[in-house]
Amino acid sequence: MRKYRVYIWITIILATLAVILYTIDNQGTLKVDNREFAVSDTSSVTKIKISDGKSALTLERQGIGWTVNEQFNAKPKTVKALLGVISGLEINSPVSKSMTQDIFNGFSFSALSISIESSGNVIKAYRISENDSIRIGSFAMLSGDNTPYVIHIMGYEGRITKLFPVDPRFWRDKTLFSYRPADILTIEIEYPLHPENSFAYQFFSPGVMKIKSLSNNQTISIDKNKARSYLLNFSSVPFQLLESVSSKMIYDSLVSQKPFCEIRVKNSGNKVKTVRTYRIPNPKNPVSFNNNIMYALIQDDNIPIIIKYIDLDLITRNFSDFVSK
Repeated sequence: MRKYRVYIWITIILATLAVILYTIDNQGTLKVDNREFAVSDTSSVTKIKISDGKSALTLERQGIGWTVNEQFNAKPKTVKALLGVISGLEINSPVSKSMTQDIFNGFSFSALSISIESSGNVIKAYRISENDSIRIGSFAMLSGDNTPYVIHIMGYEGRITKLFPVDPRFWRDKTLFSYRPADILTIEIEYPLHPENSFAYQFFSPGVMKIKSLSNNQTISIDKNKARSYLLNFSSVPFQLLESVSSKMIYDSLVSQKPFCEIRVKNSGNKVKTVRTYRIPNPKNPVSFNNNIMYALIQDDNIPIIIKYIDLDLITRNFSDFVSK
């Protein structure tokens, strides 16, 4: 009887070891903190870089806001959501040894690279890849580490890569200007086809503001209330983006012609924002133009935007509008 008991115990031990070895082979061993991919203190994040191997995107903190590719303002709510994503990433499990090679192949074929910086120092860097072998979560590897993990965000059942779009149009704020009066040093409104209407606003001191004609250099002083009234028009000017299908053709057409108006605004940090506007010909009558909307290009961007005349009329004034009648 004792002999049989020994055999039974040996059988139980061997079966237990077999289960443990099978589990290790299929699940791997979690050797890192399950929050290894997360950034707990997102207030320290100053730059986020996203790349899919073909396109790259950079979000950078500028004061209280963020910029997209050093060109445009980013949508505050969208960046806030992204910061929530990078703080909520968790490791769900390691990748089983039997799947490791397939996952490596997936990273070689397609992967999203994420780099997160704080004051010039990289604090997190990892790659994310997708695979249909799992229903929830995505595969990820830390930079410099060839160990793949399954990562997820609590409560989110989609692909993690979908939360890191590389298309700048997704991130950019659709506000052309958003200045406070005190933020503006100079404004130049230039009409290439009608230079007599062109002018510049210049701030010299709290009580000294002037308007200068860009065609003959005639200069007039304006009082503080009149200046503030004009500058307030730059506080919130919206625009719309063109569909990507037609934007390339329209851009090529715009850069081959003179703009209807060029607007240059220098802020208190001496940074200049340039917007060039173009009237849209009426397809039924080529000598007339659309009276509701116009095209525009911001800085050196090659994606045209649409602006309503009603949103720009109070900005695109003429020099004569400031001359006392």
